Amino acid sequence: MNTSHAAGVQNQKTPLTVVLLGNPNTGKSTLFTALAGIPTRVGNYPGVTVEEKIGQFNHQGQVIQLIDLPGTYSLSPKSPDEIVAVNVLCGKMPGVPVPDCVVVVADATNLERNLYLSSQILELGLPTVVALSLCDVADEKGIAIDVPLLAARLGCPVVRVVAPQREGIGTLCDCVLAAPARLPAKPSGLNADLAAISAGHSQPAREAMARYAWIERTLDGVVRKTGAATESFDAHIDAFLTHRIWGTLIFVATMLLVFTSIFWLATPLMDLIAAGMDAVTLLAESILPAGALSSLLINGVLAGVGGVVIFIPQIAMLFFFVALLEGCGYLSRAAFLMDRLLVGVGLSGKSFIPLLSSFACAIPGIMAARTIENPRDRLLTILVAPLMSCSARLPVYLLLCGAFVPNVSVGLPWLRLPALVLTAMYAVGVIVAALVSLFLTRTVFRGPPQPFVMELPSWRWPRAVVVAERVREASVSFLKNAGTLIVAVSIVVWALVSYPHNEQAIEKEVTVVREGLQSRLATLAASDPDRGTINAELAALETVDGLEAARLGAAQRQSFLGYAGRCIEPIVRPLGWDWRIGCAVLASFPAREVVLGTLGVIYNLGPIDTGAEEGSTALVRRLRAARWDGTDRKVYTLPVALSIMVFFALCAQCASTLVVIGKETGSWLWPVVAFLYMTALAWLGAFATYQIGTAFL
Repeated sequence: MNTSHAAGVQNQKTPLTVVLLGNPNTGKSTLFTALAGIPTRVGNYPGVTVEEKIGQFNHQGQVIQLIDLPGTYSLSPKSPDEIVAVNVLCGKMPGVPVPDCVVVVADATNLERNLYLSSQILELGLPTVVALSLCDVADEKGIAIDVPLLAARLGCPVVRVVAPQREGIGTLCDCVLAAPARLPAKPSGLNADLAAISAGHSQPAREAMARYAWIERTLDGVVRKTGAATESFDAHIDAFLTHRIWGTLIFVATMLLVFTSIFWLATPLMDLIAAGMDAVTLLAESILPAGALSSLLINGVLAGVGGVVIFIPQIAMLFFFVALLEGCGYLSRAAFLMDRLLVGVGLSGKSFIPLLSSFACAIPGIMAARTIENPRDRLLTILVAPLMSCSARLPVYLLLCGAFVPNVSVGLPWLRLPALVLTAMYAVGVIVAALVSLFLTRTVFRGPPQPFVMELPSWRWPRAVVVAERVREASVSFLKNAGTLIVAVSIVVWALVSYPHNEQAIEKEVTVVREGLQSRLATLAASDPDRGTINAELAALETVDGLEAARLGAAQRQSFLGYAGRCIEPIVRPLGWDWRIGCAVLASFPAREVVLGTLGVIYNLGPIDTGAEEGSTALVRRLRAARWDGTDRKVYTLPVALSIMVFFALCAQCASTLVVIGKETGSWLWPVVAFLYMTALAWLGAFATYQIGTAFL
C-alpha cells in the first residue's frame, strides 16, 4: 500500500478497526483503558476478558474503533473464547470488519512465551504493531530489551509502553495509524525449521518446536538480564503464601478480616443512609395527603428501595478489598492454592477463575468458563458456579446478620459473630459446590480433570484508579438494579399486598380480636381490684395497638399476595417461615436482591418495634416486631434468620443466570437441571438449619 493511499486512510471518515490481542495476564485490558479512555475491569490472572470489548477514540483526526479480544495463547483455538479471537481476525465475526491493524500485547518480562502468538499473527499478513507491556516490571527485574533490534527482526513496529503512566501511548497510536500502509514481514526461516523437524513428532509438536526455534533466534542479543532481586523476593513470599497449610490459613484469615472490616467500617455510613431514608419517608408522609398515591410512594417505592440502598457502603467495601487483593496479585496465589482442592473434587484448576468471578456475579463467571477447553470440565464448572455467593446475596446476609445474630466477640476481640456467620454463608456455597462436583464426577461426568498451568504475576502495588473504578462500577450497578428492577417489583408487590381491600372481611377479623381484648380487659380488672385503673389503662393501650395490628394483618391476608402466601405456607412452614417470607422469596426469583425490597413493602404495612436499639433501620425494626398471625410468637428468630440465609446461599433465584446457562451450553436442559437441583438443595439446607437451630437454641 503506497503512502498516498495511507494518507487517504488516515483522513477517511470510516473508523479504523484495531484489535488488541495477547496472552492472558499481559496488561491488555489496562492498555485498552489507556487508549480508549473507557473504564474496563483490570485483573492479573487469566479469564478476566471473556468477550470482545469495543471502545472508540480519536487520534490526529482519525476515529479508531478498538476491540479488546479475549486473551489467548495461540491461534489454534481450543476454547470458545479463543474461537472469538480467531473469528474476528479472519473477518468471520458478524458485524465486525476485518481489522485494519492488530496490536499484539506482549509481556516484556516473558517475551519468549509471548512471541509464540506474535509469530502466528505475523504469518496472517495483517498490519501489526507489537506493544511491549509491563516494561516497568521488566525494569525492576533487571530485564533490558533492545526495542529497535527487535522491531527489525520482527519486521513490524515495536513500542515500549507502560499503560498506567501512559508511557508510549502516543507513539503506539502513531504506529497504529501508519500500520495500514505497510504489511509486516513474515517470520523468516519458520518453514525451514518446520521441515527440518522429524516426521516422528505430531503436527502440533512440530509446529511448537519450529516456532520456539524461530523465537530463540529472534531474541538472541535482544534481551539481557542484569539482576533478579525482585524475583527472589517474590519467590520467598510465594513459597509461604502458596504453602499447603500456611497458605490456606492465611487465605481463611484474610477472608475473615475482610468480612469483619465490612461490618466495622461501613456501619457509620449505613446509619447516615438509614437516617436519611427515614427523614425522606417522614417528609413524604407530612406532604402527601393520605390515599393510594401516598401509600404507593411511601409503602411501595421508598420502602422497597430504602431496604436496599442502605447496603451500598458494604457492597462498596467488599469490592474495595477484592480490588486490592486482585491488584496486588494475591488472588492469583489463591488460584494456585485452590488448584489442589479443585482437582480433589473433580474440577479443573482452570475452574478457579470462573468460580472466583461468580462471587461478584454468576453471569460473568459462567461466561469465563469459555477459557476451559475440556467440554466436561466447562459444563461442570457452569453448573456449580451459581452456588458461589454473589454480591446480590450479600445484602440478604447483611440484613439478617445485623438484625438477628448477636454482636458478640468470638475468641478474639476484633472477630465478631456476625462476621463469622457471614463468612460461613460464603463457605456454605463453596462446600456444597465441592460436594455437588464430587457427586457429578463420580456419576454423570466421569473422567479426569484437565491439568491447570498458570504463571504467577509479579507483586505490584494496586493502582488507586483501578480500585476506585472497581468500587464505582459495583456500586453503580447495584444502584441501577435498585432503580429499575427493585422499584418495579416493589410496586407490583405493593399492589398485590394492598388489593383487593375487602373491608367486610377485614372488619370481621378485627371484631374477633376486639372481643378477645375486651375479655382480657375484664379478666384483668376482676383479678386485681386495687390495680384496676392501671390495668384498664394498659389494656386500653393494648386494645388500640392490637386492633391496629389486627387490621393491618387482616388486610394483608385478604390481599392477592396473602392468598398466594397462604397457599404456599405449608411448603415453607417446615423452614420456620410464615406466608410473608414465602411470598418475598417467590417475588425475588427475577433477582435475589429484590427480596429486600419485597420485605420492605410487606412489612412497611405492619407494626414497628419501638424498643429496637438506636441506629436500626425501619425494616429491621419491623422485622423484629413481626408476629405469626393471631399470636404473640415472633416470626424472626436466629434459627429462622439462618434458615433464610442458607436458602439464599443455595437457591437459583436469578432468572438472568439461568438464561446465560442456556445460552452458554446451547441447551435449555441445563438451566432446568440447575434450577431444580439448587432449589431442592436450598429447601433441604434451610430445613436442616431451622430444625437443628431450633433444637439447640
